Parts: sequence; structure tokens; C-alpha cells
Amino acid sequence: ESMNHEQQEIFYYVREWCIKRLHNPQVEPLRLFITGGAGTGKSHLLKCLHYEATRIFSRKKQLDPDENINEIHTLITAFTGAAAVNVGGVTIHSAFGIGTQFQSLNNQLSSDKLNSYRCKLQSLKLLFVDEVSLIQSNLWGAMHSRLTQIIGVHSNTTIFGNIAIIAIGDFYQCSPVASSSIYSSLLWCDHFEYVELKINERQKTNFLFSQMLNRIRKLKKKEDMKKEDHDVLEQCHQNYLKKEYHLEALHVFPKNAQVDSHNEVMIEKCCTDIRSFYEVDANQKQVQHNISKQPKTNNKPLRLAKNARVMITKNISVNDGLANGVTGRIIDFVEDNNKEVSRIIIKFDSNTVGRIHRINCQSCQGKDSVCVTRESDTSDQQESDFRSRKSTKQFPLRLSWAMTIHKAQGITVDQVVVSTKDMFGTGMGYTALSRVRTLEGLFLIDLHSDKFYCNEKIDGVISQMKQMKKKENILKQSHESINILFHNIEGLKFNFNVFTNHYITQKADLICLTQTWIKDNDDKETFNMNGYKLIHKSGLSSFIGGHTVNSENRGGIAIYFRETLSIKEIQSDKILNFGQITFEIENFNITIILCYRSSEQSKIDFLTNLTNSIQEIGIDKRIFLIGNFNENTLTKKSKPIEKQLNLLGFINIFKNSTTTNNLTSIDCIYSNRISNQNQYHNVVQTFYSFHDILTLTINSQDNISSNNINNESMIENKMETQNSVHRSLENVPIPKRNRKRKLNSRQTHDKNYHKAKLSKNNFDNIKSLKEKQLQFLRNIDILTEKSTIKNFPTSYNLIQQLAIIGLVKISILGDGNCFFRAISHQLHRDETQHAHIRNIAINYLKEDKYRFTPFIDEQDKSIEDYIARMSQTSTYADHLVISATAIVLNKNIIVHQLAKIPILIPGSDYIEHQLHVSYNRSILHYESVFSLDGNSAIISAENLILT
Repeated sequence: ESMNHEQQEIFYYVREWCIKRLHNPQVEPLRLFITGGAGTGKSHLLKCLHYEATRIFSRKKQLDPDENINEIHTLITAFTGAAAVNVGGVTIHSAFGIGTQFQSLNNQLSSDKLNSYRCKLQSLKLLFVDEVSLIQSNLWGAMHSRLTQIIGVHSNTTIFGNIAIIAIGDFYQCSPVASSSIYSSLLWCDHFEYVELKINERQKTNFLFSQMLNRIRKLKKKEDMKKEDHDVLEQCHQNYLKKEYHLEALHVFPKNAQVDSHNEVMIEKCCTDIRSFYEVDANQKQVQHNISKQPKTNNKPLRLAKNARVMITKNISVNDGLANGVTGRIIDFVEDNNKEVSRIIIKFDSNTVGRIHRINCQSCQGKDSVCVTRESDTSDQQESDFRSRKSTKQFPLRLSWAMTIHKAQGITVDQVVVSTKDMFGTGMGYTALSRVRTLEGLFLIDLHSDKFYCNEKIDGVISQMKQMKKKENILKQSHESINILFHNIEGLKFNFNVFTNHYITQKADLICLTQTWIKDNDDKETFNMNGYKLIHKSGLSSFIGGHTVNSENRGGIAIYFRETLSIKEIQSDKILNFGQITFEIENFNITIILCYRSSEQSKIDFLTNLTNSIQEIGIDKRIFLIGNFNENTLTKKSKPIEKQLNLLGFINIFKNSTTTNNLTSIDCIYSNRISNQNQYHNVVQTFYSFHDILTLTINSQDNISSNNINNESMIENKMETQNSVHRSLENVPIPKRNRKRKLNSRQTHDKNYHKAKLSKNNFDNIKSLKEKQLQFLRNIDILTEKSTIKNFPTSYNLIQQLAIIGLVKISILGDGNCFFRAISHQLHRDETQHAHIRNIAINYLKEDKYRFTPFIDEQDKSIEDYIARMSQTSTYADHLVISATAIVLNKNIIVHQLAKIPILIPGSDYIEHQLHVSYNRSILHYESVFSLDGNSAIISAENLILT
């Protein structure tokens, strides 16, 4: 409920991929870069995505009983410890056993460590990488190599071990110090799609400040800052000179020397009884500072005091929040028996830091503080320097009234004081300014506007990346249409806020809800929505006393309708024992029955009451039945509700759509008046309910006089539709070819459906067709190009294109077997024979495998590898195995694609021997195609692309 509509769009895009991946391991891994300016909620969105992805993949245990419930399916990583803590993750180095020094990035794991990482990450499906702008390209490459090694996937075409990756960051902020960014890596641009967040959540109450930051974010080096922006920053400098900031406000500087100088000033000003801590050796002896031996002051004494602001300088325990960059305040020192300080007590700014430590450490139990002891390797050191001093120990702390701009990236404060004088890198100025929520909290020590500039390469890098494909408008916005939303909400009281914040909810004119779980004595005022009126009926009030379901307390139905919409509720003269609200939308001449069948109510009882309600309204009226009927329309078992409603002339608009988390379809919208041109319907995801949202747009100009039960009228309407579409596309060229051979007798094609089996005659036919098959495989690219229809109307979809030639596509399950399922459906009217069809096609390839070697791509090293891969269930079919299928079945396979002339894949000498499938290239999915009258499709040769 805390996500804005922009974030929700990305959230549901990723969620949809997760659900596909849950049910189909062969789905292409998601590679998404989420970018946006500082304060646009990238970290918040990451946490939401991680939570939901983890929740979805946890269902794997339900699908696979052998699955280890403790296995890691999702993982959050970041370059720095502080960034990892901010999003509840771990560092990239610790996650994959990558060395922190440049020389050790590509070190191989030992066998024991490799086995350990494989056991830990063998089920990893989705990896999140935060603050990617700070990651060097060589670390990105090392991460790819390590994941490839751990997952054990070795292929020239596979990256990152075939793990899905969501990268989050902003290349307009700070870049890696003295190293190239990941966007210069070959593992970036060509492999990731991107989406940009633009709504600023951090400065959303200060619009002018947000707009200024957006301009500075993309300011070029030789480009002058706008005068109004310069004037605003000059005022921030004047406010600094007036000392209008808090004494301990965070100061950020470009360089460490400036940071140390300010921190030394502050400890003298704010603290007393300052102590100096030297490093100690293995014998607990102090290692004195020697300027001649240590010119870089690596072992300079650490000056600390009570009340001092400090920062951890080592990743002590990232999982527990004790990471490099985390800040707090010293509240005490603990001495040992020798009066030497052994522990420093710190209260961190976040109470979540050190929770595990407080449980395990006896001296910290029950307190809100954490004790820190001396550690070896207290900061990021050069490897040679570390080896020379690895036996020394020091408290992993430094003063933190000030920090570098790089260190401050990712944090948000109320006040910040910035020095611009020595800024040396791209994005530093923008990163520093955007740490605060309001302009009033920004103070500038100095103003050097020429230091504010971005990396000019970034625009080009982003422009070369593929944008995340956004959903088209789900609901049609028009004065001549009405948008209906139906949702089994599973508790309006619990889900009210998240439902009303859903990006689709308030785009609807009419909202129908079931399972509201609201009782008669609940205060309905708490469920009001601005601009809508509410009608509600509880589960108890839906049944008369003594009915078997009268104790139902999880029912309840409701409708919200816009105040501008004219609704007339229809009260029945009959006693109806089922949850329903019946009403008429007067301006549209539509009657809607919103109803809910509890699993406790028998289907016969429900149908009896529903039929009575329909008869009372009058079957001649245009009626929509909306509700959860708790009958899965996708099952092959008996469906008495669907059967009875079909007999009454009602068709389920969502018959072939999954509407729940377990891929069933129990939420329905039936109508006795269907018009494909004037109705737009979609299934929209939710994360809070087991059920998805159904949306339907109905046009007010939809004048249909006949009922669906009148089949002859239906066919006439379809033919009328065909003719009108033909007229609108009369300028679309269709090539004419004359290679049609007719069979003398072709009467059995649509009557008998038998399992495909190879006989001696099949093999004889195969020999005569091999040359034609090879010709097709050689020319497939030419044929594909030739099939493109020029000047094809962009407003048309594949359904409309098929209607032009009197065809309709039938939905097929998308599990990687969709091509073979579609062919099974063509032959047998069901999908169950897909494995058999795949098997006979593979056997054909094995018979003469070396003939097909030239037609495999680089994904497979040999024809044997190709056959082995293609033999696996859920492997997507390609042109080679499709061609083999055509030959063994002795059928020409006709492939329909949007904006293309159908291509014939040869399998028979007789043109009428046809099987028809449609192909959606964007989602790699095949579906079965039939004539509008339900018979098998046949297209003449002049309307096909032939080999």
C-alpha cells in the first residue's frame, strides 16, 4: 500500500516473471535495471520486490515435496556494507566469495568452498544488486564468473549462471573511484532492459527543490547552471554563513583529509576526556605511531570520547547491520582488569543494528546499545600493507560528524552541510545535494557551480538499452464506455488501503467485490472511497434462516460505483438463497448480477437460485453475471455451472484465463451478449489476495440484438465482422501463389482425430519431402522477411488479423511445451499428447541427424547436444524441430504471426493437409488456431508464404 503507481507497475512486472519462473524453470531469466534520481524510492521498491519474490518462490515447496524449505531462492547484494544493511542484504564479496583486493577478484574457489557455495545457492533464482553505480566493471565480471562457477552453467550464450538479476542504482550519482563503471562492461547494455522511476518521494513535499535536483542531475560539464538554480544554491551558502544549521549536522566533503579535519574540530568542541587508542600487537602491546615508517599514517592513533559520533569501518556482521559505514554515538568505555579499554559501547542510529549481537552478548542483553572490540583489518587496506600489519588490532571505528560524499550515497538526513570546492568526479554534486528531504535542510560551505556535472556517456548508454515493456492501457478511457472491475478481495477490512491504492482501482467506474467479510454491524463509513457510492450485502443477510449456509461469515459482496454513474438496484420478489446484488446501469441498458458461491453451497442450489434470478430479469435483456463461482473452468472435470449457463446462452469472457495464484479460473464474468470489438478484458495481478483482479470495458454503442444461444445468428455476425475488417484492410497486400494440389477425397479431416503414429508409408513420404524440408530450413530467414505485411495497421492485434480470414486462436498452456500442446490440440482437440508428438519428432531427427547439423545455432555444440536439449520437456520448440514435426505427421504446419502472411512449413505434398498455430514472438508462445465455426482451418496456397 506504500508504493506509488509507478513503483507498482514495476512490482507487478517482476511479480509476473516470478510466477512464470515458479511454474516453468525454462523461462528466460529476467535482467532488469531499475534507475531513477535520488529519493525516487528505489530501495523501498527493492525491499517490496524481494519480499514478494521470496514469498512466491516459497511455494516451490508445495509444488515439489522434495524441495528444501531453507534453500535460498532470492538474494539481495550491494557493493558496500552500509548499502547492504540499508536494504537488508549482504555484500557482493561475501555473497560469492570474491576477494576485496583487485588482484584477488578472479581467484578460483577451493573445492570445499565451491561445494559450500553450491549447497547454499543451488536454488537461487533471482539476485538483487543495489547501488550498481558504485560497482567497478571488473567486479561485475568477477561476479559473472563466480556465479557461472557456482551454478555450474557453462555456455558462451549464458551469463551470470543463468540467474535472473535486478540491478538498482543511478549512474548520475557517484561513480566508482579510479575505476570504470559496469555500463562499460560487455555484460551490461545488451543484456539488461531498464525502467526509470521519476516520482520523487524524498522531496515530494518540496516540488521546486525536486525540480532543481532533476536539472542538476543531468547537467553537462560545459553547460551553465540555470540562474534560478544558482540563486537557490547561493541562498543555501548564505544560510551556512549565518550558521542556521545544527551544530552536529552531517558535513560531507569530497576528500578524506577534509573529513578528518572537521571531525577533529568537532571532537574538541563537543567532547571532554578524549582518549587515544593505538593499534596493539599479538601481545596486546601498543604499536606507537612512527612517521618515518608509516608516512601514510595508517596506524595513526584513534581519538575517541564519550558522546562522539562514530562510524564502523569494517563489515563486522552485515547480516546484523554491523557494517562499514553504519553510524552511531559512543555512550561508554569498558575497561578490563588492567584498566585498558577492552570494549566501546555504542548506541547506533538505527535500533535494528546489532539485534543478534544483543542476544548473544551477555553484557549487551536487554540494552539498546552494542559493544565493539578490537579487530584485525579494520578498514579496506592495500593487500601488501595488510600483510605487513595483519597481526595488529584496532577498534574498527572513525569519527563521523563528517563523511565523504561517496560514503553518504544512499542515506537521508534532515540537515546536511556540503563543501563543493574539491569535488573531483561526476555526479558528486548531485549526490551531496540530494541527501536531504527539504531545501531548508541544505547548507553550502562554498559554491562552485562548475563542480556540478554528470558523466555525458550515461545518456548514450541508457538510450542503447531496451526499455521495460509496460502494459498497454488495461481500461479504455472514453465517455462512451464503462470500466468494470471485479475482485474477490478476501477481506475488505484488511485489504482496504492496499486495494484503494492499487494502480487500477480508481480507474474503474464500477467496482464489484466478493468475500468482503464485512458484517452487518461493521461501520460502513470506514470503507468509503472518494467519488464512489457503496452498496453492500453481508454473507449472513444473503440467506434465509435454516439454510445450510446461513452461518457463513466469510461471504459478503459489495459494489462501488462512481457518483456520476446512474445505478438502479433491482430487488427480487422471490426468496433467493445466494449472495447477490442485482442492479441495472441505466445509461448502458446493462443488468449485472454480482454473486458469490461459497464452497459450502451446493452447485445445484446455487444454480437454482441464479436461474430464478435470471428468469425474473428476463433472458432477452443484456445481462452480465459477475462473481466467484468456485468452479474451475480450466479443469477437464465436470463443470455443471458452466454447462448450465452455456445452455442459457451465457459465455464466460475469462474462460481461458487463470485468475488465482494456483493457476485456476474460478472468478468469472459471463454474458449473454458478447461483442469482441467493443469489450476489452484483462487479468490484473494482486499480491495481497489469492485472487487476481478482472477488468472489463463495455462500449455504450454496443447494440447487440441477438442472444449467444442463437448459433446461426452468431455465425452471421462473425461473417459480418470478417467482411467489415476485410474492407478496412483492403489495401494490405496478400501475395498470390498457385501451388495448390487438391485431394480427390478430403472429407475426413475434421471428423477423425487419432494419435499420430509412424508407419511404413509415413517414412516413404518422408523421403520424398526431405529435400523440400532442407530448402525450407535454408531459406527460413528469407521467408520470414518476405512474410512481413507492409503498412499493416498498428491498431490491429492478432485476434483481429485472424478474424480477417475467418480464424480464431485457442489458448494453450505456456509451460515450454506450448508448440507441441498446440499441435496436440489441432489433432485431438486436447493438449495431452504433447510429449508423444515431441518424442516422434526427436526420433525423426535421430534417424538422419547429420543432415541437420548445419541448421543448429551456437547454443548447441553439436547435433547430439541439440537433440538432447530438445528432448527435455518444457524446452521451447524452434524451426528445426517444428519442421521435423511437420514431416513425421505428414501435415503442413501453418504459422500465423501478427503483421505477417502465414508461413507454410512443409510436411505434406497435399496443400489441404494443414495444422494451424499462432506464434507470439514477444513471449515465445504458440496457440492453436481453428475456423470461427469450430472446424479445422484450411488456407489456400495463394494466401500463404511457401518454400
